[in-house]
Amino acid sequence: MKIGVAGAGAVGCHYGSLLQQGGLDVVYLARGEHLVTLRQKGLTHISNGRAYHHDLQASDDAGILADCDVILLTSKTTVLEHMCVQITPSIRPDALLITMQNGVTAPDQVASHFPSNPLIAGSAFIGVRLEKPGFVIHSAAGHLRMGWWQGKREPWLSLFDELLSAWNDSGVDAQEVGDMKAMLWHKLLWNCGFNAITALTRRFAKDIVAEEESARWVRSAMQETIDVAAACGVTLADDAIEQHISLTMETGEVKTSMWQDMEHDRPTEIEAMNGFVAQKARELGLEAPVNDMLASLIRAASERGI
Repeated sequence: MKIGVAGAGAVGCHYGSLLQQGGLDVVYLARGEHLVTLRQKGLTHISNGRAYHHDLQASDDAGILADCDVILLTSKTTVLEHMCVQITPSIRPDALLITMQNGVTAPDQVASHFPSNPLIAGSAFIGVRLEKPGFVIHSAAGHLRMGWWQGKREPWLSLFDELLSAWNDSGVDAQEVGDMKAMLWHKLLWNCGFNAITALTRRFAKDIVAEEESARWVRSAMQETIDVAAACGVTLADDAIEQHISLTMETGEVKTSMWQDMEHDRPTEIEAMNGFVAQKARELGLEAPVNDMLASLIRAASERGI
């Protein structure tokens, strides 16, 4: 089995590295200085207190994905559309695609570009960052949840099981789930509670919930998200908010993706997180003032380069 990682930043390199550790053939579609370093020096990956180094195949030419059996789509939501257009001429019609974006819209977005390919929706709960080009640090969590989204499952079951086994053998809690929409909204729930607040305050997620005042805003943003999900026909567990709070208190220092994006003056994924919930609430005749406020603050801060 050959794996392609399309959009190989921190998340893609982390999970790709673990598959390489399991002996699988992995290639990387990357760009910029990160790509240059991957080609010249390979990938350095710090995870669970251990350092790994991989020599690897990396390119900015989507042709590197042409003979891949499985392709992990790990780009940010902000560039997913561009990446789908870029890789379309190179993807086999029978390649298994796995989305791993934040938000809840990526599977349908990818399916619109690849209507005939088998497609799995994935959700990665992880604290990982690209410390510098070619150097990825995994600091917290890391489990994967995946579910079938498009195409017949049975012809791909053996390949999918092999992939899950390779991750589990490398220390990742990787499992298949049945309710993919609830899975995606469950991840969105955490993102709406923490990404914008940590980006604005430059404080780790566990520090935010350790204080009653800031934790109140986290819970409010999450409750609005649960209400919007319910209006969209997706029911989340009654204790979903407290699950996320407890997990966050137990994990390490999670430097959220939005915090990292703002530090490096990159576009944030606010429109796939709080902005999405606020917009969907308006469409449904609901109110989501906390999510709306957080989205507005991130937009304003981003425009000023804060």
